Amino acid sequence: MIKLVDGEDFSINIINNICFITFSSPSTRNAISLRMSAVMQEISWKKENNLSIFEKFILDNNCLLIVVQSSVKGIFSSGGNLSDLKNGSKELCQNYASSIKAFCKLLHSCSIPSVTLLAGAAYGGGAELALATDFRWSIGKKSDLHFTQMRFGIPAGWGGMLRLAELCPQLSHKKISAMIIGKHNICYDQLVNLNLIDNTFLNIKNCYRALNEWRDNIEQAPIDIRNDLMHRHNIKETYQLEEYDNEIFDKYFLNYEHKKRINTFFAKRNNNAKD
Repeated sequence: MIKLVDGEDFSINIINNICFITFSSPSTRNAISLRMSAVMQEISWKKENNLSIFEKFILDNNCLLIVVQSSVKGIFSSGGNLSDLKNGSKELCQNYASSIKAFCKLLHSCSIPSVTLLAGAAYGGGAELALATDFRWSIGKKSDLHFTQMRFGIPAGWGGMLRLAELCPQLSHKKISAMIIGKHNICYDQLVNLNLIDNTFLNIKNCYRALNEWRDNIEQAPIDIRNDLMHRHNIKETYQLEEYDNEIFDKYFLNYEHKKRINTFFAKRNNNAKD
C-alpha cells in the first residue's frame, strides 16, 4: 500500500495500481470537514510541471484507476460538515467550497478513469462528489442522490449542476436549477434511466472483482494508446475530435504492436484447435 493521505476519516492509498479515496467517518455520515477540505486544497494545487500533488502521486506510482468509496454502511456522504460551518467564521471557511470543487474537478479531469462506488445515499455536496467521477457503480439498489442544498439556503456549489448537465444532456440547465430549488431526489431506478449508474453488483466482493478485471484490462492496453485515448477529453470541438480520432487510428493501424497482437491471436486459436 502506498499512502498519500492517511487520516482516520479520509484516506488516499494506492493498492495494486488502483487509487482508493475512502471516506470513513460514521459519526458525521462522511460529511466533508474543514480539515478534509484543506487536504483537498493542498493536493489539488498545480505545482511541479503543472501537475497537482494528487496527479503526480498517481503518475509516479503507475496508477491505472481511481476509486472513490465509503467504508460507512448505508451512506456515501452527507455533504458539507454543518457543525464545522456553524462554528467556523466566514474567514476560516472562505476556501472550503472552492477546495472541494477543485478536488471534484480534478477527479474527472485526470488522465485515468475514475469511478464512485455507491452503496447508499449521497446528500447535498455528497451527491455532487458522486457525480465528479467518470463512472458510478452501485452495490445493491439503495443508491440515490438527494439535492438538499436549498434546505440550508444555498445552491449546489461543488460543480454538481454543470456536471449533471454534462452527464445528462437530456436535462436542460433550467430543469437542473428547478431540481436544486425543489430539493429533488434521484432514486436508484432514475439514476439507471439517466445512465448515471453504469453497473450494479450484488455485493462488494463482486464489485472489487470487477475493479480488478478492469485494472487488468487497462494494464494490457499499450501505454501510448492509453495516453492518446485519455487525451480525447481535452478536445472540445467535434470536428477536432474527429480529426484526432482519425490521426491516432492511423498512428497505430498495422504498426508493430498491432501486427504482433494479430499474430498472437491466430497462434492461440491454432493451438486451441489442435487441443
